[in-house]
Amino acid sequence: MEQKPKISLQQIADELNVSRITVSKVINNKEGVSEDTRRRVARKLVEYDYKKINRDILRLAHQTDNSNPIVRNNIAVIATEPDFSDFWLKIINGIANEVSSKGYNFVYHFITRTEETNFSMPKSILDHSVCGIIVINVYNNAAISALSNSGIPVVFLDITPDKFREGLTADVVLLEGERVIRSITENIIRRGRKTLGFIGDITYAQTMYDRYRGFESACRAHDIPIWPEFCLTDSKRGHFYFQDEVREFVDSLQNLPEGFVCANDVTAYTVISCLRERGLSVPEDLAVSGYDNIKASILTASELTTVAVETADLGKRLAQQLLRQLESPISFHEVVYIQPQVIFKRSTEF
Repeated sequence: MEQKPKISLQQIADELNVSRITVSKVINNKEGVSEDTRRRVARKLVEYDYKKINRDILRLAHQTDNSNPIVRNNIAVIATEPDFSDFWLKIINGIANEVSSKGYNFVYHFITRTEETNFSMPKSILDHSVCGIIVINVYNNAAISALSNSGIPVVFLDITPDKFREGLTADVVLLEGERVIRSITENIIRRGRKTLGFIGDITYAQTMYDRYRGFESACRAHDIPIWPEFCLTDSKRGHFYFQDEVREFVDSLQNLPEGFVCANDVTAYTVISCLRERGLSVPEDLAVSGYDNIKASILTASELTTVAVETADLGKRLAQQLLRQLESPISFHEVVYIQPQVIFKRSTEF
């Protein structure tokens, strides 16, 4: 990309026919400057990629004033290759419907797993042609840092545990997992099953880590040990997008626990399939639970205890969180937990 020449505050002031003090006031968010002048200064700063651009300047630069033809009203959704299942499509459609209803344009940026690992900022962000970003299904620390430091308002749907602990200059929306998985685990324990395993990669997503904490806290509360040999909590091949890793783990177990608490439904379905191939029944022989409430034909004889995620509403909530940043001056960021509902079914109720 062509590098823009460095420019001084005095040069910007001269181009806009204002004082250097006026430009400085806009940069430092000081009073005494009209809104129209603030917008003109902000747009000039963005035009020249001035090094001290912050989110307030970007908001001003993209603010509609019905007279400037370069005002941009685009919101970008950046997502790493979702599998276009009903789960992801409903989230994306929920975002699109909400931002469109508020007069914003909607732009997709789908990136591959390789592009996520070797992240390069999309052109629309580099040239500031979007006023806000929603990020879903991206779990690369470098990509998360780059997006959160772009100077453009950002909302993440889930992030890595490392970045959650570190903190971001962005809002984060998370599906609550600790309480609901504790509830499921305790339900299984109360039915007399004391040897349990957990399957889910807790290293890549904060939501997965929270789900394991729920499993752990339930076991501790009932004085039940954690059995490492029955837990698969990391992945060398892609966060269980490749279910053969789950299959290999279950098939390798000579002795089985009395139940598996799984971090999502896809993993639970794989576990159930492996158990059936060994001539075992769910829930008669083992209890199995999931999370997400997705549909699959594998559950013919039993139904899966899971956690219901209202995906369309989740997409709408992500959009509302971003609009909060765009439409109201704020000086703080939020971590928002969406509370889903546990659905107890036959797979844990024997």
